[in-house]
Amino acid sequence: MNTQRPLVCATAGSCHSSSSKGQASHDEKPQFIGVREPRNIRMFHHRDLGYPRRINNKVLPPELLLMIFEHVYADSMLNGEWIPCSSQSHATQFPFAPAAVCKTWRDVLELVPKFWTRIIINLDTTKLSDVDEYLHLSQKLAFEITITRDQQIVAHSRTNSDDEGPRAAAVMARIALHIHRCRSLCFQLLRSSSLPALRHLNLRAPLLQRLKLQCGIDDGEHPLVGSEVPERWNFYAPALRRLFLNGRNFRDACALHWAERLPSLEELSVSRYSGGKHPTGELHLHDVLLVVDRLHRRFGNLQMLALQDISFDGILTRQGGYDIQIESVSLQSINLSTARAIFMSKSGPAPRLVHIKHEYAPIWHIRLTQADTLVLEGPFTSMSEAISIWDGSCLSIRNCPSFNDRTIPGPD
Repeated sequence: MNTQRPLVCATAGSCHSSSSKGQASHDEKPQFIGVREPRNIRMFHHRDLGYPRRINNKVLPPELLLMIFEHVYADSMLNGEWIPCSSQSHATQFPFAPAAVCKTWRDVLELVPKFWTRIIINLDTTKLSDVDEYLHLSQKLAFEITITRDQQIVAHSRTNSDDEGPRAAAVMARIALHIHRCRSLCFQLLRSSSLPALRHLNLRAPLLQRLKLQCGIDDGEHPLVGSEVPERWNFYAPALRRLFLNGRNFRDACALHWAERLPSLEELSVSRYSGGKHPTGELHLHDVLLVVDRLHRRFGNLQMLALQDISFDGILTRQGGYDIQIESVSLQSINLSTARAIFMSKSGPAPRLVHIKHEYAPIWHIRLTQADTLVLEGPFTSMSEAISIWDGSCLSIRNCPSFNDRTIPGPD
């Protein structure tokens, strides 16, 4: 009779025997029982010891995976909309991150169309076939899509992005087939010439609420842009609430009298325009103020105006003043003469919030009175003169070395 006791290796939460008899309680601590020859023991490294462990994803049934993904999806939503996230790469975003774990996870994710209603396209890593697949997976649901670049690649090849435009155009051609159910369309590219040309977007987008055509540098026109406005043009987007355009596309919006026909528009942002008397047209401060004036008079919904990194071809403000009664104005890297013209040409109350960000510029000659909240960001000069004519209730100074205890005089 063999009296040799079986060799038992027990780890946290379970007990395994070479004779396959019985199972220990889940409360037992890791221990070795009846060890006769330690050199024959096959060790299982505990995760607390820092050793890598292979996870077998197949042990999770599809029903449990689906429940987990539903919770992750819910955490990514707020009031029925996707929570804003970093769009530089979809590698860490839902559903792309879990879909990359294994085929089983991806198969489960592909069963639910709503999981694929936020699409992030990285021109440096995403294949065109992937774009088609993502759009197909969302089926007939409304979706939002962001087309961007890999910032690490851009940082090392700022002068070698000749293929950015063709790649962006190929993606836009695929989106156009589904634009009727697009709720948010955002292009965040390096060059202005790579952005879709607004004057060639003859599309109907009844669900579109956010449109962003933004770039890092203004290098010229889209190759399709000529000197003439198309005879037939109808970019239909009545639900548009947030509009972010680079300077050249905003200039076209003005020429086409489109921006001022948006009844739901709440936020308008214009950025990246180098100026310089372009053959395809010019952009004047008058164009911006006129659009804001007409939007306010017709619909009264516009709440925010943002101008960033713009060198206007001219000011051309009118004597009567513009009705730009909006809640907030943000000016970043804008010529101070332009900022002064904006506040001098307005009619009615000042915006409740004024944010000015600039580098090494005096602001004492800008009329900032009546603005309830004033935010100044950057190493401004003549700070005390500017504050002395401001009579609001909330002042915020950011990144300004010239601001100190002596800037604001104390009571007499």
